[in-house]
Amino acid sequence: MAFKQFDRVPNHYAGEIIQQIKNFRQEEGKRSLAPTRLTIGQLEVLVPRHFGFCFGVERAIHMAFSALERHPDRDIHLVNEIIHNPLVNDDLRTRGIRFLYDSDGQRQVPEKSLSGDDVVLIPAFGTTLEIEASLHRSGVDTSSVSFRENYDTTCPFVSKVWDRGEELGREGFTIIIHGKFGHEETQATHSHTEQHTRTLVVRDAEEASRVADYIMGRTSQDAFVAEFGGKWSQGFDPATDLDRVAVVNQTTMLAEETQQVAGILREAMRDRFGEDHIDEHFADTNDTLCYATNWNQNATKALLDAEPDVAVIVGGYNSSNTAHLVEICETVMPSFLISSAEELLSPDQIRHFDLGAKTTTVTDAWRPQLPTRLAVTSGASCPDVLMNSVVEKIASFYGYDQGDIMAGLSSLSLHEPTADVV
Repeated sequence: MAFKQFDRVPNHYAGEIIQQIKNFRQEEGKRSLAPTRLTIGQLEVLVPRHFGFCFGVERAIHMAFSALERHPDRDIHLVNEIIHNPLVNDDLRTRGIRFLYDSDGQRQVPEKSLSGDDVVLIPAFGTTLEIEASLHRSGVDTSSVSFRENYDTTCPFVSKVWDRGEELGREGFTIIIHGKFGHEETQATHSHTEQHTRTLVVRDAEEASRVADYIMGRTSQDAFVAEFGGKWSQGFDPATDLDRVAVVNQTTMLAEETQQVAGILREAMRDRFGEDHIDEHFADTNDTLCYATNWNQNATKALLDAEPDVAVIVGGYNSSNTAHLVEICETVMPSFLISSAEELLSPDQIRHFDLGAKTTTVTDAWRPQLPTRLAVTSGASCPDVLMNSVVEKIASFYGYDQGDIMAGLSSLSLHEPTADVV
């Protein structure tokens, strides 16, 4: 499947090493999920088939830079972070774009400070109808065709979830959103979907199991309300609104976990209403899963077949899809999430983000001795230049220079065997 390439994704987001790896994959093993092997002396660097900027992110960045180019004399704003990467967001700030909300959801630019002459960009995650109403009060027409085409950078795969939720809602299904309740995309999906039906957000399979327990009468309504109250739409009544359900997802969640959530709830409906009536009470929504999320996650799983000694994952610390890549890698090897090469403090120390503690920490003696096999990947909102710098710096820790890296790039190969792309 081919996707449009955008001509206004800035060149300074690219990296020579990563670009050569991408060029190699365009010529060799395009359909294979096997990782690319870059051999630098006794250091073997493995890069998954899919990583980095996805279609939706490239599109959003293209639209932001196009707006800057077209409107040099107008005030340009972003509702909030365009994607979850500090390099890109800081880059846009330095070019004069102001953010209406900070990363904690606090308003930074008052509603009365905007006017219809201002340019306002909706981020790739989309935004809530409440925020759109605020923009309307400021004179910004978010419903116009021109706005949608030029300034609404919402990923088409996110809006596809909204459309499917609306369709199922009109058919009488309650929409259960598999996502992180505070995430911008989940909030946007919740806002758009609750215009048409009742909604409930569940975080994971464990929460889905407790919803299933309530559906099956194994837990009280008081206990259900105590846990999920506040994570549903206005007027939600668990006694009546869980008779017919459909699951959609925050597109950056683990695809297999979304399927697991759906499976748990489908089984509860089957047990309660019987197999003959399952289609009346549970709707299949596999078509809402994001292709890029699936590709990146499947490619990362294939990377594990090569049995790396350690993994370094590059991306924003508030990036959901990046966090899931870390979760996949850490099942089999030490794995470190870093935002840039600056977190590689020395050959012996790495500063990284601890997903469990939700804070940065420093780990000593993280780097295996040669010969070693290193997995390096990045999230869907991470510019290639950051991953490029990480490869260069880690290679330097082992005593290898740019010439050694270039020599390795001349003999790239695939680490076979593994499964083919479906």
